[in-house]
Amino acid sequence: LNTSLKVKREHFRSFADCFASVSDDAVARVCARVAETGIIRGETPEENHVVQLMKEVQLVNRSVPGTSAARLAMRNDIRALMASHGMPSFYLTINPADIYNPVV
Repeated sequence: LNTSLKVKREHFRSFADCFASVSDDAVARVCARVAETGIIRGETPEENHVVQLMKEVQLVNRSVPGTSAARLAMRNDIRALMASHGMPSFYLTINPADIYNPVV
């Protein structure tokens, strides 16, 4: 699938250890629980590792353009700008078609 994970250098060792310690079954159990309840939580230590990995991947996706996490980050940035600088002012400029308008 040409998929890769991007992790900061200082977090790599803990991320790799956590990634190596989870099984497919634990991931499937957490996914099934999220699909049923919508709540992301683990009931066993292995499932807690899966939840931690999901949080790390969400943080990684923030820097990948076009992902839902990146859109959420941009939305939060816009809200922060509105809180600090106020509501934006939009101006609409209507330009006549330069081919058909004699004024242009």
